[in-house]
Amino acid sequence: MNEKTYPFAPCAPVGKPVDLSHHFNAAVRSRTPNPLKSLYKYFQVPGMSNIAGGMPHASTFPFDHFSAQIAPPDRLINSEFHGIAPHTVRSFFSRTAKPKTDHIKVPKSDADHATDAKIDIETALQYGRGTGLPVLVDFLREFTFEHMLQGELAYDEKQADIILTCGNTDAIAKVIGAIGTRGDTMLVEEFCYTPAVQAVAPYGIKSQAVKMDQFGMVTEGKGGLRDVLENWDPKRGRRPHFMYTVPVGHNPTGATLKDDRRREIYDLCEKFDIIIIEDSPYWHLQFSDASHNLPSKNDAKYPFLAALEKSFLTIDKSGRVIRLDTFSKTIAPGCRLGWITTQKKIVDGVLIAATESSTQQPSGFVQAMVSELLCRSWGMDGWVQWLENLHGVYEERMRLMATTLSAGREVLTITSNASEDFEKVDKTAVYEFKIPDGGMFVWVHVLITEHPAYKEYLARGNTKSEMMEKLWDWVALTQKSLPSPGSIFAGDQDGVSRACEHFRLCFAAIEITEVEDATARWVKGVHRFWLLEAEEIERIGADASTVRKSKRLVGAGGGWGGFHGGKGRLDVQFDHLHI
Repeated sequence: MNEKTYPFAPCAPVGKPVDLSHHFNAAVRSRTPNPLKSLYKYFQVPGMSNIAGGMPHASTFPFDHFSAQIAPPDRLINSEFHGIAPHTVRSFFSRTAKPKTDHIKVPKSDADHATDAKIDIETALQYGRGTGLPVLVDFLREFTFEHMLQGELAYDEKQADIILTCGNTDAIAKVIGAIGTRGDTMLVEEFCYTPAVQAVAPYGIKSQAVKMDQFGMVTEGKGGLRDVLENWDPKRGRRPHFMYTVPVGHNPTGATLKDDRRREIYDLCEKFDIIIIEDSPYWHLQFSDASHNLPSKNDAKYPFLAALEKSFLTIDKSGRVIRLDTFSKTIAPGCRLGWITTQKKIVDGVLIAATESSTQQPSGFVQAMVSELLCRSWGMDGWVQWLENLHGVYEERMRLMATTLSAGREVLTITSNASEDFEKVDKTAVYEFKIPDGGMFVWVHVLITEHPAYKEYLARGNTKSEMMEKLWDWVALTQKSLPSPGSIFAGDQDGVSRACEHFRLCFAAIEITEVEDATARWVKGVHRFWLLEAEEIERIGADASTVRKSKRLVGAGGGWGGFHGGKGRLDVQFDHLHI
């Protein structure tokens, strides 16, 4: 295809993002702001009697205060990987000492602060602005632009803004609901976060997977981003105009984009006028060597944050990035609280109207408690310290899981010659994985096609996917260790065959004392499965079935692959789970 035929994006003046209104659908163009919300600014005028808004009087709210016992921000500090303490800086939200109490309280009315700085029941539980509770929005603006982005937003900060969401699932739905049109195709990674694909399906939007390597989405080669875009078949509909990506601590693979790859992806999106939806729930959970190479306190306000891989927003000179952040992995998923960062025109002209006509704003209960925690108790210093120590907690778990998986990559097998004069012990790799650069998961590739019974199993009329399902069943039944099947993370239907060869193991959800044991049991189950015959594999999951005598088993004392009880025997009764 001739390069001059590509749809170049409009050029932006220096410091100003481009107009992306052509990306938004008919629903956005027909949606208008809530006219009652436009009156809110007048409600704050001293002496103004509000007889305009249909607001219940705060005296009728059946809550007099909210209170909670909270952790100090250094509670998680006893971790092998926690790094150094953040540098105290001058900030409206900074604290200079530990909180005097581990108790917080949100009063009925806050008479000590200006209207936009109030954290009280009267404000939090009342109808409010679509952007969210002002004091929390201000805190997150400072955190996002000054500390997370390190002041490196690629366009004028005055041209950007944030809006609170009910978590990233809500954010995805709102963004896709604004830019997606039936018949569109969304670009995703080859393996991707399943709910994102599910979110677009009701809109009649398909997904197109882009090939990945160990660092994330690739730009070059067959199946890479350039190939997908340059060779798009018009018969499939409009060339994709938006992309969903998890560039840091990718779910499920744990990959993290490096700066050069991030720029290559951005340049192609700029060339083909593609909006980038950057989902970053794991940004603070980066485990690469670079994330431990902390700058000095003199070079950065918070060395921990400065060492992390940057956002697409830091190179987004045209304002085509919509970044999604959440408290689900930092405070609690049940908060259903997060925020979107993008150019101000999109916040004001699209997202506020979408919020006012749907969720209104996140739960006032949650906003009040999180605001009191961050803005009054922990402050910015405490919040960053919490993130840094949380990073250490999860990295410790990840290292435990990775070490256990590394030790169990191979299974031992015994083969005998016809005369039984000797036995040969072999080591066979059964899976492979890469230590994740971030996130909460280890993505394990099971070498299922190397299973001794693989060809026979397929010759009996079965499929590779079914064999992987049998492995999942087998380990769950015999070892009580349950990962996620890789097939559910396929970016599109064409990728299911490759995705099904994987499992996603999460090291975050269980106690740290259980991580090593749960992983070891999973490894043990894989090893035992590797020694089953095709017929035995077919019988897995059958009611009250019994698998007996597998000829390839190692004898007693065989380490990872050895099972006590005599050469060539393994008894498993599914009804009683006897191993």
